[in-house]
Amino acid sequence: MPDPILTDVATATNLREGPAGVEAVVREIVRAGNIRLADAARGARLPLPVATAIRRELEKRGLLQRDHGLALSETGQRWARDELGLGEPLQLHIPLRPTHPLPSQLHLAESTLQDLLTAAPAADVTLDQAPCTAETAIRRAALLYQCGGLEGRRVLLIGDDDSVSVACALLGKLVASRPLARRIMVLDIDPKRLSFIRDCASRHGVEIETLQHDLRQPLPAELSGAFDTFITDPPYTLEGAKLFLTRGIEGIEAGRGQAMFSFGHTAPSQRIALQATMAELGLAITALHPGFNSYSGAAILGATSELYELQVHAMAKASEAWTGPLYTAEANPKQSQYRCLSCSRKWTLGLKSVPATISELKEKGCPQCGAKKFDRVTGKKTRDNTFILRT
Repeated sequence: MPDPILTDVATATNLREGPAGVEAVVREIVRAGNIRLADAARGARLPLPVATAIRRELEKRGLLQRDHGLALSETGQRWARDELGLGEPLQLHIPLRPTHPLPSQLHLAESTLQDLLTAAPAADVTLDQAPCTAETAIRRAALLYQCGGLEGRRVLLIGDDDSVSVACALLGKLVASRPLARRIMVLDIDPKRLSFIRDCASRHGVEIETLQHDLRQPLPAELSGAFDTFITDPPYTLEGAKLFLTRGIEGIEAGRGQAMFSFGHTAPSQRIALQATMAELGLAITALHPGFNSYSGAAILGATSELYELQVHAMAKASEAWTGPLYTAEANPKQSQYRCLSCSRKWTLGLKSVPATISELKEKGCPQCGAKKFDRVTGKKTRDNTFILRT
């Protein structure tokens, strides 16, 4: 439940952003120590008259005082620390591109995560897994802190082959010297990935909850509306994006919260469709960082992808099971289709009983005739509309 003071102030000011809007103002004051009202409004992304109304209500409750700007009273400082989980602020400069070096205070967290990732399970291509680099995971965690989605928040990760849950926990332990999130929860279908995350948490004495869950199914009832922030880097299909975003929204309390969403660079028509999906789901884009994410391998992504900062402004609709295509091999089967040179039968990697990679298919042989030589079926066509076959 939101803090009762935040709720009371939001109600008294008729704030459309709800308690989260009040908390955003308080967070700006905590991080600055003493701040001009206009700067607090700008940082909280609120109109100045709205921030003024919030200031008045906080002053009435003895939580705020004016001292050449806005500052929390002693009562306000205890409230922000004990009830909102807002501690000593971290002064982080976060590079928005992988080509820019990390600040020195993040080096230990990055190197620690990099060491952990040497024991990570191999990526499962049937699930469109393409883990990001340790440096990217740490930058995501730091950006989440900076935008107010981590500290004092209950954080839900919708799939986590990127180990961002571990990065968030390490940011707290190694940089802030205290837990930043109230709760970190990972949902993933891959038991090996979840086991790895649990091992990382145990090794470093941090709290990360995990649950094996097929996201084609609605969230378990006990997780519905139980979080303030969700993070997801879904399969790079429009179907995958819609499903993972929908499940994230299911987890957000009262339909108001924050999200961090990563997706591959797309053609304009696909970008329009993606943004239309976000708008339909009640997600507002507050920031877009092109090329923010860097991946190990992931040639289909060009080894990079975009990162969106989102605000959730709608309650989740009635949950339903997902029955349509989801992963790349299902949504775009021709991208991973091979023809047996012996019997001419075409096979789609990762579907039904077909192996997930061409190397495995060659090793096991054609499911129909047993031959081990294949040509890839590409999307490029000749003038007579027949497919050009390439190895």
